[in-house]
Amino acid sequence: MKKTIFFSILSLLILIHTIDMILTERYVGDNWELETFLPMQICIKEVGIHNALWISRIIMYSYFWICIDFWENKPIQSSLLVVSILYWTAMLPWLYTLKLISWP
Repeated sequence: MKKTIFFSILSLLILIHTIDMILTERYVGDNWELETFLPMQICIKEVGIHNALWISRIIMYSYFWICIDFWENKPIQSSLLVVSILYWTAMLPWLYTLKLISWP
């Protein structure tokens, strides 16, 4: 995978994670029952929304760092591609549900 493609995919993953964290804080808040992702739901229930967001950020930023550090490694490239596709496909329906985006 070329460097520009790799960093474009990484940028898209960073973008969707940032959007997810902002929307989770704004629309889910401490109401853990509104969260659809089970690990995040449990984390919000146990430690609260702000701590759960920081736990998610630490995990994702660590993943980003690993991806950047080993960007030429084929399993890392494959992992980044799969994680990005899964994250985007999970988030788009949620954005439609919140009526933040609409399809004509």
